[in-house]
Amino acid sequence: MVALSEFERQRQQNIARNKELFKKLNLETLSREFKKELPEETKRSNSNGPKPKKVKKEAPVPTRRSNRLAGVQANTEEERKANEEAELAKQKAEELERLKKIRLSGDFKLTDVISADENDNKEVLDKLLKLGQSVSFGDFFDTIKTKEATKDVKSARESMDSLGLYDKLPASELRLTASRMTSITFHPSTTRKVVIGGDTGGEMGIWSVDDDTDSRPETTHLKHHGSNIPRIRIRNEKPKEIVSCSYDGSIRVLDLDKHNSSSVLDLDSEYGGAASFSDLHFLDPNVAAFSTMEGEFGTFDLREKQQSRSKMNILQLHDKKIGGFGVNPNFTQQIATSSLDRTLKVWDLRKVAASTWSERENAKSPHCMGSYRSRLSISTADWNKSGDIVCNGYDNTINIFRLGDTSKLAPDHVFEPIVEEAEEGQIPVNMEPNFKMAHNCQSGRWVTVLKARWQADPQDGVEKCIIANMKKAMDIFDRNGNQLAHLDDETMTAVPAVSCFHPTQNWIVGGNSSGKAFLFT
Repeated sequence: MVALSEFERQRQQNIARNKELFKKLNLETLSREFKKELPEETKRSNSNGPKPKKVKKEAPVPTRRSNRLAGVQANTEEERKANEEAELAKQKAEELERLKKIRLSGDFKLTDVISADENDNKEVLDKLLKLGQSVSFGDFFDTIKTKEATKDVKSARESMDSLGLYDKLPASELRLTASRMTSITFHPSTTRKVVIGGDTGGEMGIWSVDDDTDSRPETTHLKHHGSNIPRIRIRNEKPKEIVSCSYDGSIRVLDLDKHNSSSVLDLDSEYGGAASFSDLHFLDPNVAAFSTMEGEFGTFDLREKQQSRSKMNILQLHDKKIGGFGVNPNFTQQIATSSLDRTLKVWDLRKVAASTWSERENAKSPHCMGSYRSRLSISTADWNKSGDIVCNGYDNTINIFRLGDTSKLAPDHVFEPIVEEAEEGQIPVNMEPNFKMAHNCQSGRWVTVLKARWQADPQDGVEKCIIANMKKAMDIFDRNGNQLAHLDDETMTAVPAVSCFHPTQNWIVGGNSSGKAFLFT
């Protein structure tokens, strides 16, 4: 017998030891017990016996009962006609959805744009005629001029605490728009409360609060645009005209007196699609300024119809979306913009040159006086009469920059000191907020982006801004960052994401994702 090597002897000992361990673990008994608990089908599949025959699966067919798709010939004339009618109805529905999103161009009578939800055209026109006749220049044409006065925070809070939610009708009945509200504003009249809202589908709702009855709100709905309405404006000089912009690349005027809806600008991007407008302001009674989702800024005269892109002076202010911009009310040649590129920038429109920082070819930009960089996207920027700029964004802060009077600065002025140096040709960071307040601005997919906005011309002399709160409320802050109010109510079951002050009165309104409006007076 051949003697085993030391290695082989050690291997045999290991094998014997392992067998003994397996016996102690009783694995065979456990395996038999598990097998008893298995269903009969599983046992058969694991056995060595004959395997069950495979059942041939038929190819899946569409759930829609269409003989044409199934390749079945119609047996009767009635079946053939039914199939043709079903196919035609499907095509019409698809075409209707497509047409709903197309930009409205040209001028229309109001009967052409009244929402499908409104049953009686004459009733709607009578409402608007009554509203147009009730608005006059004397209500608000002479802007209130008050000197800056220091107000005690306690007094301001008491004033805000006196506000109460409109309760003539249940909040569930105060539906201003059909879809998620994306903009809201007050008519500047001080004798009548009129609220106007826009939604994601391009519908505009007008609520004449003082005409409400005990059973129903006095609201009118118009299909004014083909897509999202991010901004609605009314000039004090022309109180019967409502100007709005849309993601469909159009700016339109709704005339309450003439009963028509006019297109004043249809703009396409340089690539051919609609130039989606993100904000709208007036530099004077006839000249409007707009920003786009492509980071562009432009101006146009409302008295000139249908201007082409080639004839307009369009400037590049950011290479990414401009969320919103504010105009210096004391000197309209200065603006502040907020962007998806995480910056706030202050521009002087008097000096324009080729952009050294933009990635766009042949881009021109105004002179940048100052910039601020955030950790995340900045959603909006707004400028008040005291020279303060407020902005907020996805870094969950509200920032206030107190710039003071900048109207006498030279066109090439640069704010000092430089906070963060920039590479050659780029814009340095030279602005830091005077006040920074923590605030949840993570609105998500189903809630419109939160945007802080100043009261345009507060009659009480207190500069204050409003922003929605993700806890289904609205917060008010003064220019020193003091919180003056937290407006909430149990009937506010969703975030009033779009909110604003009346230009002069302490009236506040907010709109939510269901198109409902909440009024505090």
